[in-house]
Amino acid sequence: MSDQSNGPETWHGLFDGIDTGDRLRDRIMQSVVALDSLQQDSPVVAVERLREAWKNTYLPNDAHLAVLAQMVERVRHLAARRLPTPRAYEQAIYSRQPVILADQEIWGLTGLAGVGKSSAMRALERALSPVPGVCLTSSVQVPMRPVIHLTIRSQRSSGPVLRSLANPVFVAGRQNLPPAELAEHLRQWLYTQGTQLLIVDELQSMTRGESSSTLIANLVAELNELGPAVVYVFNYSLGHKLLTRNQEDKDRLLAKTLILKPSHGSSQEWILQVDEHVMVAPHLLDIEGERDAPELHRLTGGLCRLLGLLLLEACRISWPAKLGRRVTMADVRAAYGSSAYASQRADIEDLRSLSVSSRLRDRRKDLLCPFPDLASREAETSRSLLDADSPAPAAIRVMESALNHGARHVLQELRAQAHEVSSGERKAATVTKLTRRPALTAEALLTGAKFLSGSGSTKEQIPPTKVGTED
Repeated sequence: MSDQSNGPETWHGLFDGIDTGDRLRDRIMQSVVALDSLQQDSPVVAVERLREAWKNTYLPNDAHLAVLAQMVERVRHLAARRLPTPRAYEQAIYSRQPVILADQEIWGLTGLAGVGKSSAMRALERALSPVPGVCLTSSVQVPMRPVIHLTIRSQRSSGPVLRSLANPVFVAGRQNLPPAELAEHLRQWLYTQGTQLLIVDELQSMTRGESSSTLIANLVAELNELGPAVVYVFNYSLGHKLLTRNQEDKDRLLAKTLILKPSHGSSQEWILQVDEHVMVAPHLLDIEGERDAPELHRLTGGLCRLLGLLLLEACRISWPAKLGRRVTMADVRAAYGSSAYASQRADIEDLRSLSVSSRLRDRRKDLLCPFPDLASREAETSRSLLDADSPAPAAIRVMESALNHGARHVLQELRAQAHEVSSGERKAATVTKLTRRPALTAEALLTGAKFLSGSGSTKEQIPPTKVGTED
C-alpha cells in the first residue's frame, strides 16, 4: 500500500485482474511444460519427471473457481476494513494497536482426498502474492504477506505452529515464551505484514489419537484470535470427528463449510484435465481426452491425484526396461488391476458402492461427506459412478486387457445385445392358479417316513393322502 492509488504495488492492486472467473482462472492455473527429451531417459527417470510435471500442473475446474472466488472476495472485504488507508495503517503500527475484528467466522474447506484442496489453497496464495519485497508503505519496511499457507507436520500442540508465524528475531533464543506474550506479538506482526488470510492445511497430521479433534479445535480457535481470517482444510474423516464435538465447537468450526467436488466424467473440464496430462509427453501417451476421459473418470473417480498415479503406473507397465511404445488405454486398464494401484482401486470401488451399502457407509467415513445437507449430492455422485458403463472387477479388467481387437469387438457386440431389451417386445404375464394341496394326516406322514427309511417295501404303494376334516 503506497500513496499511489492504482499502482501494481498497492494493496488493492493485488485484486486487479481477478474480478471475474476467467481472469481468476488465468491468474492461478499452471500449465504443463512438454518434456521433449523424455525418450532419452531411463524408465525410472522418465516416470519421476512425469510425476514432477503433473504435480506442478493445476487446471482449476468450476468448483475450484467458485470456492476461490469466495475467498478472494472475503480477503478484499477484510483488507478494506483493516487497512483502509496508508495513514491508518501507519498509525496502528506505531501505536502498537493493530486492527483486530472480533468473532470472525471460521471457514472450512473439505472434500475427498485427492480432489485438489491443497492445490486450490496454493493457487489462492499465488493469486494474492505481491512482487517479493514489496512493502505496504515506505515508512514500514516489512515485506507483504497477504496470505500465509500453514502446513501442519505432526505437531502435538499449537505452540510450534504459532512460533512458525512469529518474527524470527522475536523468538530467537526464547524457548519458553508465555502464550499470552506470543499471541500479542503475532497480532502486531501479522498486521505489520498485511496478512489477511491464514490457511491451515494437512490437519490429518494432528488427527492421530482420541484427543486429536480437541487439538485441532484449539489450534483453529487460537489462530482466529490473531486478526487474519482463518480457513482450515480437512478431509471427510476429520469432519465426522468434528461433528461429535460439543455444540459450541460445532457452531464455531462448522459455521461456513465449502466443499470441493470432482468434475463429472463427461464434462469439458475433465476432458481438458486429461488432455493437460497428455500434453506433458504426447509422443509417449496414446490417450485422447474426448475418447478416453469417461473411462479414466470411472477408474479414478474424477480425482486428479489418482489420475496421475494411474498414468504413472501405466507408464511403468508399458516401459519395463526402456522407453519404447506409447502408453495406451490397455496399459491403463492393466495398471488399474495392478497391485501398486490396489489401495486406490479399493477406494474407487467402495466409493461406487456407497449408495447401495449402508454397512459400507458406516465403515468408510473417509469417503462419505459428513454433512446431512450434502447427502443427496453425495448419493448422486455415487450413483453416477455406478452406471452401466462402470468398470468390472479388477480380475475381469486384467483379462479384457489381454484380448485382441477382434475378441474385444465380439465382446462389445455380445454386451450390446444383452442390453437391447425393447419395451415393445414384452408380453403380458399369464397367471396360472395352483390347486390347493390337501391337508396331511398322521398316517400319511408315518407311511412316508417308513418308505424313506427303507423299512417298507419298495413295491408297496403309499396310500393316498386323506383330506382333513372340513370346518
